[in-house]
Amino acid sequence: MTTVSGLPAYSAFVSNPEAAPPRPLRRWPFVLLIVLGALLVLAPIGTGMFPRAVKGEAMIDAFEPYMTRSSIDGYRHDLQVLDDARTNVITLQQRGQQPGSYARVDQFVRDYPEILYHMSGMIGAIDDNRHNYEKLAAVPPFGTLPWLLALPGAILVGAGVFGFRRAQQGKQALVWRSTAALAALGLIAVPLLGGLFPASPAAQPLLNDLGPILTHDEVRKLQGYFVTLVAADGELNSRYTADVRTAHPEADLTGITTLETRWQPMTSRFAALIGAMNDNVRNFDAVVALNDSTRPLGFGAFRGLGFCYLVPGIFALAAAVEGIRLPGRVPAKRAALRPNPIGGARK
Repeated sequence: MTTVSGLPAYSAFVSNPEAAPPRPLRRWPFVLLIVLGALLVLAPIGTGMFPRAVKGEAMIDAFEPYMTRSSIDGYRHDLQVLDDARTNVITLQQRGQQPGSYARVDQFVRDYPEILYHMSGMIGAIDDNRHNYEKLAAVPPFGTLPWLLALPGAILVGAGVFGFRRAQQGKQALVWRSTAALAALGLIAVPLLGGLFPASPAAQPLLNDLGPILTHDEVRKLQGYFVTLVAADGELNSRYTADVRTAHPEADLTGITTLETRWQPMTSRFAALIGAMNDNVRNFDAVVALNDSTRPLGFGAFRGLGFCYLVPGIFALAAAVEGIRLPGRVPAKRAALRPNPIGGARK
């Protein structure tokens, strides 16, 4: 047989076949990363979490001095001192040792049962929720929580987009998978290391008990009580005590004099508490609105907060590692179709 000169031998075609373009790898894991990331970015925006979480953090910081055991005990002791002073005045009146009429003192005697009822209820509500407050205060600063959702979400979107492109080219996109895995691990770590799961059941009782207290109407009522107490103390100190001592030197004024010795620190503490309440009514309303933003889904936002990090983190981590092949290993189907050096496909 005559050989045609200038043409390559048949063996060259068999031993050096033209490389086929790489087959695209599975791309659905990267689509899932994009979807999860977009949800994590949009969720804090849609719920107004960014401004509301900042207000929640401000409220938690503002109430820190008033949520301690010593502070609560101090307020209760102050109320007892006021009650003892009122009892002292009533005793003097019953014994006929009060010379004349004192309008501001009489108003204090008349109004104090209502004052005591509301103020002791307020202190009781604070005391009942002291441990709930401590759990919430122990979590990462509230202002950072929306960022701890949105930033990993943005990373997942970016990793998903670039990883999708690499998968189309038949490449594993290990860099983008690793980036997504790190973002997913960050999401998982937030509730586990940040104490969100122990804190989430504490939010609802705290909001329920402080809701009737942290309103503009309630603050104005407390401010009115404070005016009554200040006016009564002024009259006790300026006229009442001196008049009783002049008319009845033997009269017992122990309750009234004890009030005078504690008046300055007492009023300072109550004024600070009422001021903190007044300054944080709007902050409290913002926290309630944030908690109610997920009510259409059947739960309060704080109840599900830990899962909002954990569940997307688990799914994102699974998507990031799905389909990774170790170097040197060839899937069985592709190995079966690998060209045979002698000719044809390997079976």
